Amino acid sequence: MNQLDINEQLKLRFARPLGDFDARRVVVWHDPDGEFEEDFNKLAAEGFDGAGVADGVMPAGGGFPRNLRFLKAEEGVMFLVKKLIARDDAENDILLYRKRGKGKVEGDWLADVELYAESFQADRFSLLATELGASNADAVRDALRGFQGYFASKVRIKKFHDCMPEPSSAEDVEVGVLAALLGAAGPEDASVGFIVRGYMRSLLKCRENPADAFDPFAKYGADEALSNFVARKTGFTGALDETSSLEALASHVLVSAASFVLPDGALSGLERCISKQHAPFCLSIVRDWDRSEGAADLYEVARIVEESCGLPARFAGLPLDDIVDCDVFPCINEAILGGLMVSLADGADRAEEAHRVCARRKDLAWHNYVACYFDALDAAASLCDFRREHAGGFHVAQAKEVWRAYETDWYRADSFYRHLCHSFELCKTKPRPALEGPLRSVVGWAENLYSNWYIEGVNACWENAASSQWASAGYIEGVPRERRFYWEVLPSCKGSAKNAVVVISDALRFEVAAQMARVLERERGSVVALSSMQAVFPSVTEFGMAALLPQRDLSLDWETGTVFANGMPTATTSQREAVLRATAADARALRVEDFLDLPAEERKALVKGASVVYLYHNKIDSTGEKIATEDDVFKACADEIDSLCALARRLTSEVQGCQVTITADHGFLYTRGELRECGSLDKGDMPLSPVVAGKRHIVAHADDAEWADSIGDPASTLFVEMNMSDVSGGRYTGLAPHRAIRIKQPGGTRNYVHGGLTLQELCVPVLSFRRVRSGAKGFQDTQAATIRVLSESRRITNSLFNVSLLQEEPAAGKVLPCEYELVFLDSSGNEVSDVVKAHADLTSDNPQDRVIKVRFSLKAGCSFNSKEAYYLVARDKSSGVQVWREKYRIEVAFAPVDDFGW
Repeated sequence: MNQLDINEQLKLRFARPLGDFDARRVVVWHDPDGEFEEDFNKLAAEGFDGAGVADGVMPAGGGFPRNLRFLKAEEGVMFLVKKLIARDDAENDILLYRKRGKGKVEGDWLADVELYAESFQADRFSLLATELGASNADAVRDALRGFQGYFASKVRIKKFHDCMPEPSSAEDVEVGVLAALLGAAGPEDASVGFIVRGYMRSLLKCRENPADAFDPFAKYGADEALSNFVARKTGFTGALDETSSLEALASHVLVSAASFVLPDGALSGLERCISKQHAPFCLSIVRDWDRSEGAADLYEVARIVEESCGLPARFAGLPLDDIVDCDVFPCINEAILGGLMVSLADGADRAEEAHRVCARRKDLAWHNYVACYFDALDAAASLCDFRREHAGGFHVAQAKEVWRAYETDWYRADSFYRHLCHSFELCKTKPRPALEGPLRSVVGWAENLYSNWYIEGVNACWENAASSQWASAGYIEGVPRERRFYWEVLPSCKGSAKNAVVVISDALRFEVAAQMARVLERERGSVVALSSMQAVFPSVTEFGMAALLPQRDLSLDWETGTVFANGMPTATTSQREAVLRATAADARALRVEDFLDLPAEERKALVKGASVVYLYHNKIDSTGEKIATEDDVFKACADEIDSLCALARRLTSEVQGCQVTITADHGFLYTRGELRECGSLDKGDMPLSPVVAGKRHIVAHADDAEWADSIGDPASTLFVEMNMSDVSGGRYTGLAPHRAIRIKQPGGTRNYVHGGLTLQELCVPVLSFRRVRSGAKGFQDTQAATIRVLSESRRITNSLFNVSLLQEEPAAGKVLPCEYELVFLDSSGNEVSDVVKAHADLTSDNPQDRVIKVRFSLKAGCSFNSKEAYYLVARDKSSGVQVWREKYRIEVAFAPVDDFGW
């Protein structure tokens, strides 16, 4: 510290106003090493700023409100010094220089002066303590001196001050230095957890040479402090600079953390890695680490520990209930998933367990790494539920009742299967070797269930009920028809709306539209209705697109296979617009891509200027009908939901009162598994003179002699006959293979097909969507699904405990899923527990199925007073807004602490 700094510090001392009952100021300059004796002598001879000194006194002025006497306390003159201060000069301010440290008053002639005088030390660390804003400069000064190497740089001093602005103890200095050396950015990083996990991260980055992580601490004299610190806080006493240090330290911290939440005996044989005393604090380190930006490093560290301690096999052998609440190690997810997947594949009905575990693990660490695997398990469990609900098979006699059963219930199996397959494809992008076998097993089980039980059973019931009407009329009575869409279905959707837009998504299956409806129902003020209509046969694009137009006559050109509506071609968008305009002159037809390319004002004007607008989109069919992409068809369905929901929102936002109807030309069949040989028909099984033929349909001349002969052949039992008397004046008739059987043809796809008579192909969705303005009749706002505490007790007696919550309403319709964060706070708002997540996304109507259990652990280092109030607080995770708080009492016999050995 230079002379100017010393003088300025002293001048500031004497310039400050006196206390209410003080007549002067006495400052004792402690300089035990005599480092600044010459500086004092110079001041005593010349005064400050050369003001001059007479008889040891500098006159007032120049910032000094009173005369200032300079005194030096030395052996042999102590009595005279004391007498001068106490009696002879009771008016002047005094600067007393002593070669003695503060606080050593035993046997000191000037002990009483030391007690009422102010202390000043000009040594570097005393001034540094003041500069750092230390509230207890004496305690901090000695600690600073222990890290002389670190504080030799102004840059390092600033880093320390950034994360420890006002040190008040030796512990603060130690934490600040260690945190700063580990890259702390602010006061929130000056914590024990940051230091322990920060050093593990450094070891991870320096695995080839751990000394590189330890050397910065040794360089600045903080190596011993780091070792002692880690030992006190975690119980780990091993070396921190060896090749095995990362594995040893991480094993100790993570296994100790896991021991706190796992039952006794679960980690038997790993006692060398466990400190029960420090386990609560180790768990806090892990939980805070998972919430920080370094969570990816924790994942890698945890994987190292899993391998070194043989944890995957251990957890795989433990009961599900023992590990379901532990999220310290990622392999616990794999153990849970693998066990449940294999059980389902082996035929065990563990669907209820699977759903419970999927909901629970969603709120715990590492879920995002295997979310698609949990989605696959949940979908497989839903298929298992569906099988149990329909264990007796599918037995409905009336065709229209079969249809109603499908659109209200049976379609769900198609949705579960789609979600399973889509999740399976996503899992390929996030490979987990331990889960590949179990996943393939459960997908294979589901494939067999879907293809050989569901598709066969549902469509056998459908054929038995509908075949007589198909043969006589070509459709079933009591169900809206695609042929009557423009004249009957669309008007019922449009109602009194001035502007109507029909979005036709090629191959949009009913179950996909059902999910789309659920998404659109979540919009503020939305009014959504989902119904269905039976597609025209054959259920292919050429016939379906023509049937959706305002036609009273459909015809098929024998030479080209072109389908005409009212004698007009319908193959292209412009041709379809011509058919529309023949009925409504102001009607328009565009591809969705072309419509969205228009400026907003042009889009708005186009919709407002037309009585009806047809918009065509081809995502699903274009993906499924290519060999290279047919296995991506379920991903295309997910993309189509996003695209069409966005389009519907845009249309109703841009044109007030606009009615949007989303429909399709046909559905599709898709099974990802290899088809059995018996699932296909050869060329020899087909009629001799087809006009149009696909993998799921045949259209032939009704009066063809060769065709008439083939009706009597045994081969005809392989097909279902379809009356086509309303096409080309009855010139044609149709055949479709039973259920999901394909007709062999060279090239093209096999897994993705359409054209036939299954419910999946024929059930065309009709989804209507409009918005009601806020304040208008029928307006319904959205709200987040809410949770409340279900547990009656508001008293906590253990540092690890559960709280039961109730999701008060199903997350469906206008009630939106919501993710909450829950934490216990003291009366000052400080967190005293870990932060846990709770997803309010359950859809069951049964309240018992909407009970959510969360587990808390009290924070290490917090002391609890049974007479004080504590609060369980729920925050909306997306906004951070506190939605409620519940008062609790915490009465723990032992609270986990983090000051082991301070």
